[in-house]
Amino acid sequence: MTAPAATERVYTPRILAVFGATMLYFGVAGVAFPVLPRLVERELGGGSAEIGLAFGVWAIGMLVVRPFGGYMLDRVGRRPVMIGGALALVVTQLLHTPAAETGELWLLLVVRVFSGAASSVMYLSQATVATELPPVEHRDQVFGLFSTVVLVGFAVGQVFGEIIMQAHGFSWAFALAAVFCGSTAVVAFFLPETRPDDAVPAAKMSDLFHPVAARIGIVNMLVFVGFLGFNAFIADYGEEFGIEDARWLLLTYSMVVMAMRSVSGRVFTRFPRRQLATFAHGTVIIGALLLATASSTAWLYAAAVVLAIGLAWNVPLMILIAVDSASDAERSRAVATVTTFGDVANALGALALGFVADAFGYDSMYVVVAVSAFAALALMRSRFLVGAGGLRRPTH
Repeated sequence: MTAPAATERVYTPRILAVFGATMLYFGVAGVAFPVLPRLVERELGGGSAEIGLAFGVWAIGMLVVRPFGGYMLDRVGRRPVMIGGALALVVTQLLHTPAAETGELWLLLVVRVFSGAASSVMYLSQATVATELPPVEHRDQVFGLFSTVVLVGFAVGQVFGEIIMQAHGFSWAFALAAVFCGSTAVVAFFLPETRPDDAVPAAKMSDLFHPVAARIGIVNMLVFVGFLGFNAFIADYGEEFGIEDARWLLLTYSMVVMAMRSVSGRVFTRFPRRQLATFAHGTVIIGALLLATASSTAWLYAAAVVLAIGLAWNVPLMILIAVDSASDAERSRAVATVTTFGDVANALGALALGFVADAFGYDSMYVVVAVSAFAALALMRSRFLVGAGGLRRPTH
């Protein structure tokens, strides 16, 4: 007698290997959030504007490369791009401290640009493989957990990056990030190639972007500003409240996001995606306003929890909506398009927020984050996303 489909193994060794490679890669980003602001402050004498610039140019590197990432995945393959990006990232992590020790901000910014470029193709390859390895009926479930292990990597990198920085200095903290990158390359070497047989690289520049995914990407961009507003600046903002160990605020944020994403696979299959996005974006607005009006350490932690609840589902929802609004052959292009707009938020958002904080203070900066999330909510509830078939609740 044939076993029912429900007993089919969902998390195969190959899918678990993708999770492992992704977790290791995001450990690199986790190290940067508590360590890079201190590197800019202590080695270069920078403030919030320079911190925003360091994160912003990293995103510019991602932004420049990301539109071509889908082309690279379709031309070269998912696995080679993942391995190449990981090895390039090893080099850039080891260059952070020497660049800062020269006392020249522009040298650190150059390193950050190349680090962003390598990161761009890394995440794109991992996210694309995570949508291609599982059968379509398990895609939501697998991608929900994929987005959870991202936060595991963040949490590990944040905690151990700050601990090692405080105990041994910046060089050792970025050496840890380099170990994460190298380990990612090793795991990626054993992954299968998932490029569809009918995948055709873009023939001209206009083909690099998926039109429906571009509109979804705009919504993602407006909300993703909140991610940068918290993670890139909370270490500096927390010092206004006497918080010296930013890792606990960052860890609180990451743990809440992990908890939300751990149930996302089941939730995404049961509720309409537009309603889920409305909940997520509305909660981001509340969290940002709480940060803007924070008056104590406890208030700051409460704001971090609320913001994390809202941001937890945004990116996986936007990517799933884009993927399910595209054909199989367009999948890498759809993922690349949505994440490109996330890079725009990373680049322009980090720069803009840094200058707003420098000129008007962090309370005004978080009001800007709330307004941006409100704009995303308005677009999500309008006819702006007409034609996005992925907005419908999956029926598989």
